[in-house]
Amino acid sequence: MNRVGKLMEKMMIYFELILAGIIIIAVIGEGTLLVMRLFDYIVAGELTEKFQLFLSNALLYIIGLEVALMLIKRDSMLIIDIMIYAIARKMIIQNVAIWEILIGVVAILILYYLRGYGGSCRFFPPMRVDCPQQTARGTDV
Repeated sequence: MNRVGKLMEKMMIYFELILAGIIIIAVIGEGTLLVMRLFDYIVAGELTEKFQLFLSNALLYIIGLEVALMLIKRDSMLIIDIMIYAIARKMIIQNVAIWEILIGVVAILILYYLRGYGGSCRFFPPMRVDCPQQTARGTDV
């Protein structure tokens, strides 16, 4: 049964890599079209009207690339980056009330704090391999 589990795990890793490759190819293709549309907007003098649509698509592609990076690197801290980009995209693109912007700013601040200090030994002692051995209370054994 252990062999089956290892085989399934390898298959899932390969599937995730294939999915990441598909996402990257799609973002490159759509990004190329987005740049072409941007030049069309500039030539037609419609950049002001279409800029919000351009920015929405560009931020969506950034989120897609971050998801692909997370699938490739298998790093759980990249989820925080994805959440930051998603919140920022919502705040920038959608017309939201001022209290929603405030909640978004606070959420981004919390996510940046977690990204910078959340993985350190003093907050999550059992999670880090490179920390000295600690008990659940954070004191050395």
